[in-house]
Amino acid sequence: MFEAKIDASVLRECIESITAVVDEGKLRVAEDGLKLRAVDPANVAMVSFELQRDAFDDFRFEQGSGAEAASESTAATTEVGIDFNKLRDILGIGGREEVDLKLDEQVQKLFTRMGSLAYTISLLDPASLRKEPKVPELEFPVQVVIETEEFRRTIRASEKIGDHIVLGVDGEEFYMEVEGEMDKLRLGLRKEQLIHLTPGTLHSLYSLDYVAAMSKGMSHAENITLNLGKDYPLRVDFEVADGKGKVSYLLAPRIESE
Repeated sequence: MFEAKIDASVLRECIESITAVVDEGKLRVAEDGLKLRAVDPANVAMVSFELQRDAFDDFRFEQGSGAEAASESTAATTEVGIDFNKLRDILGIGGREEVDLKLDEQVQKLFTRMGSLAYTISLLDPASLRKEPKVPELEFPVQVVIETEEFRRTIRASEKIGDHIVLGVDGEEFYMEVEGEMDKLRLGLRKEQLIHLTPGTLHSLYSLDYVAAMSKGMSHAENITLNLGKDYPLRVDFEVADGKGKVSYLLAPRIESE
């Protein structure tokens, strides 16, 4: 059994951070909150999401007989399959209204209510969805903490020029670079212009389509942490729900041909 109340705009912010990478996935509900880890169909990007129960105005969870439990040493969880695009669209109709959520595993429905509007969402069979991916063990030599809007502004400009983007560090400067057939764009920020920078010399190339999609999912965050390496996956970390939720994106690099 799961019932909760939460500000609709807060939940919408969280769902938008998920739909930046995947349309659907297995959401784990437990006594301490919600968790999700999923990869996109092309296996290029992954999203990890956590939302603490403190983000909710009311949160009640009891494991039913049909719920999934991992082991005695692990908190009980219920796993549900959700079409996040559908939930996002429904939440978009409400403003800052409170949304009531009620999960009925017996009929495989998620009941939502915002004021006088009530919606019933059919759940997806978790067995029909992609398996939850394992998080690869990665050690990132460089971290860059940048204001989100500075990053997103550069991505918006980059989309007009090319298909791939280079993220790199040269000494004490972080840079983003896109080169098209005719034009080139480069953002360079010194250490003092950033919230944090680990000095180094490295860069990696990424699909701009994926980075642009991810930038939309982080629009509510004040700043983001970019974890970088040479020809290495990109991991982007940021907070949602006033710090009561955490999101990580992992994006595979494009290996440049010699």
